[in-house]
Amino acid sequence: MMKVWMWPKSSELNFYNNLLTDSLCGVGIDIQDLKHGKLFLKVGKAKPGDIVHIHWMHHAYQNRNPLLFMVKSFLFMMTLVYLKLRNVQLIWTIHNLYPHNVKHHKMERFMRRLICRFCSKLIVASESIKRKVIAEFDVPAKKLFVVKHGHYLGVYKRNGLNIREKYNIREDADVYLFLGAIQAYKGVEDLIEAFNAVKTKNSYLIIAGKADQEMTAYLKRVQDMDHIILDLRFIPNESIADLISAVDVMVMPYKEITTSGSAILGLSFKKLIVMPNNDFIEEYFKEDMVVRYDPAEDNGLKNAMKVAVNVKNEDKSPNYDEVLKELEWSTIAEQIKNVYQGSG
Repeated sequence: MMKVWMWPKSSELNFYNNLLTDSLCGVGIDIQDLKHGKLFLKVGKAKPGDIVHIHWMHHAYQNRNPLLFMVKSFLFMMTLVYLKLRNVQLIWTIHNLYPHNVKHHKMERFMRRLICRFCSKLIVASESIKRKVIAEFDVPAKKLFVVKHGHYLGVYKRNGLNIREKYNIREDADVYLFLGAIQAYKGVEDLIEAFNAVKTKNSYLIIAGKADQEMTAYLKRVQDMDHIILDLRFIPNESIADLISAVDVMVMPYKEITTSGSAILGLSFKKLIVMPNNDFIEEYFKEDMVVRYDPAEDNGLKNAMKVAVNVKNEDKSPNYDEVLKELEWSTIAEQIKNVYQGSG
């Protein structure tokens, strides 16, 4: 049986890895857990012919101190050399072109270019990311395999909480939702400004997620918070379905985006999404599922939020089932198995 050392095999913060692991086990692959922080201890157990499949590896070498960054990078590269010499296949799923908070950009770019050379194969979730990786890290196209991000259908269960009742929101109100970690690159400042420009007596914005220090300070300074509901904590998995089901539109005003797990979560709940125009939309969504805007335009987000309410009120019925069928985990598992076996 093919043995794959997955880093990580599961995650409490994101069900993606759990779903991927379960689906790969379903097609006959033995998945071992290469936990964060245990890389150096566990790689010695990998045998020739095994696969090490890494998702987010920057934690292993990054440091705010440039000297420590270099030392950790050297140790990490020596680990990859060791695996290469033992004839262990290295595969990296590149979820983002760069981590969201990069302090030493040149060093990060150098490391990513180097890691791409060490890996035998690279997996990306869209053709648009594939083009960016080829250009940014000078990777030959034949090394890259496009496998879509799977859906979240049935993952989050309703818990029976009436969110609208909890926040005294009328059933006929228009409700926007921002869900996820609240950090500067997520564009929450732009969202609040746009909402305050378009809001009516019958519209609300829920901002739900854990805010970092910078964004917590910003939210305390905002003057006009009328009809804006803040739930500033890590939203537990058992609350996700009730929260998303209660809203009309999910807004993702991200300042940088490659493939968004949040967008696929919204898609899985068949929710209308507002997000900046990007190539990823074409590959995952169909008409009337997304209202896109140009973030360079002053009123881009504001106008998109207005349009989204109109689209919602027209009660259109996009073919979500057709789109979600393409994101079945069983299909994705077979595609990744083919990548592992070299016939991707």
